[in-house]
Amino acid sequence: TGRTAPPPQPGEALINDGHGPDPEFVVCALDQVSGLAEGFGAELEPLVANSSLVQLLYVCMASEEADVRQSAYALVGDLAKACPGVLLPAFGQMMPLLIAHLNPEHVSVCNNAAWAVGELAVKVGTEMRPYVNELIAQLVPIMSRPNLNKSLLENTAITIGRLGLVAPDLVAPLLEQFIQPWCNSLRNIRDDVEKEHAFRGLCEMIKLNPQGVIQHFVHLCDAIASWQEAPAELNELFRQILVGYKASVPAENWGQYYGSFPDYIRSRLTERYGI
Repeated sequence: TGRTAPPPQPGEALINDGHGPDPEFVVCALDQVSGLAEGFGAELEPLVANSSLVQLLYVCMASEEADVRQSAYALVGDLAKACPGVLLPAFGQMMPLLIAHLNPEHVSVCNNAAWAVGELAVKVGTEMRPYVNELIAQLVPIMSRPNLNKSLLENTAITIGRLGLVAPDLVAPLLEQFIQPWCNSLRNIRDDVEKEHAFRGLCEMIKLNPQGVIQHFVHLCDAIASWQEAPAELNELFRQILVGYKASVPAENWGQYYGSFPDYIRSRLTERYGI
């Protein structure tokens, strides 16, 4: 009788060149786990803690198939949001892949990778610091690309803000390079926790580099005015920043300068912050 072949090891089918499963099946599986993460939240963690999920996910993040990478980075973001403990053991391995795929030539992959980085940043906090300079070097140029996909622009802006929340000293020096498109992008998104994180990060960066916003102050005011109802803590940060900028302008010049702003911005900011 012939010898029985040993059972395949987890991930082996995916990395045997040309002999892996159909990419459509892999995408389907990744999307199913993303659905479980969204549905179960933190309760998913004990269900996958002793599985090969993270090893398989890492293989998918490096796949040659763009559709597989797109779903893989979406799953990284969903796991970071729902049960980040699952990813933490592989965090150091995953970050170089995330950075490498912040390439706007592949919009869907880049979009999900950018979003995943932001979700990871708010969960791992200062552990993200060693990667922030590399991330910002990739993300800031995306903000100034013409005719960029709207979702990619928004996710990039949110992630820059979230990186500013965990490492404001590393991101603040670049404020002037991205503040205008950043504000123009995030003025249009709904009030939610992602927007809150991004604007809190912006406020922390402005504290360290207030000069970086001066040339585009009207855009900052427009973005602040876009909030229907900012959380109390964030609202107070807005007030401090706006009052501080007003105080830095000679009183005889403020009226003319502020009077040049669109009416809806002035009415909202005057009503809310008394400037």
